[in-house]
Amino acid sequence: MSRPASTPDEPVDRLRRLLRAGEWPVGAKIPNDAALAEVLAAPHSAVREAVRCLVHAGVLESLPGKGTFVRASSELPGALVERVKDELTLHAMEAREALESYAVRLAAGRITEAQLAGLREAVAARGSADDLESVAREDIRFHRLVVAATGNSLMIEMYEGLDQGRVFDFSSMREVSREESLQAEHEDVVEALASHDAQACARAAERLLAHVRSKVLTHGDTDGGAD
Repeated sequence: MSRPASTPDEPVDRLRRLLRAGEWPVGAKIPNDAALAEVLAAPHSAVREAVRCLVHAGVLESLPGKGTFVRASSELPGALVERVKDELTLHAMEAREALESYAVRLAAGRITEAQLAGLREAVAARGSADDLESVAREDIRFHRLVVAATGNSLMIEMYEGLDQGRVFDFSSMREVSREESLQAEHEDVVEALASHDAQACARAAERLLAHVRSKVLTHGDTDGGAD
C-alpha cells in the first residue's frame, strides 16, 4: 500500500515537534535524509525542504561534509535575538527584569541541590575571575542557571533569546572589582534560593536587576542590555 502524500507543512511540523521534545539535543547531529524520511514518514524531497526551512530559521545548522546539527530546540530564541537587537535598551531591560524576577520565584520552590551547587560554583568563579571576559562568561552562566532551575522550558527559551540579544558589555569597566561587578548581589540571590523563600528571592533579584539597569543605562549601552 502506498504511503499517503504529506502536505507541505507536515514534515517540518513533525521535525519541529521532535526537536522540541529533545529527540536530538542541542549540538547533536540529526540523521541523514534517508533515515529522517523514515522517522518523519515523508518523501525525501519533503524532508530536505523541512531541513532547509529549519536551517533558515536558525534551529538547525548545516555543515558541508559533516552533516546537519541542532542549534536550538525551537525558533523562539533566534527570533527573540533578532527582535531584541532592534529594541530600545530600556525596553529590553524591562522585559528581562519581568522574566527573571518571576523565574527566581519559581526557582525558589523547584531548585535542586545539584543546581544550587552549580550556582555556587558559577558565582565563586565569577568572584575569583581576574579578567573581564571571564567575569562576563560566568555571569551569563549564573543567570542561565537561575532560569533553568524553574524547569519551565518555554521560560528558558525566552530567556535564552533575551540573553543573547542583550548581553551587558563588561568592557565598559576599567577593572574587575566585587563592587563594580555586583558580586555581593549575585551571592545574595544564591543564598535566597538556598533558603527556598520566594519572597527573599524576589527581593534579592530585584536589588540585583535594579543595579544592572542603572549600570546599563548609565554607560549608555544601546547594543547590549543584560548583566
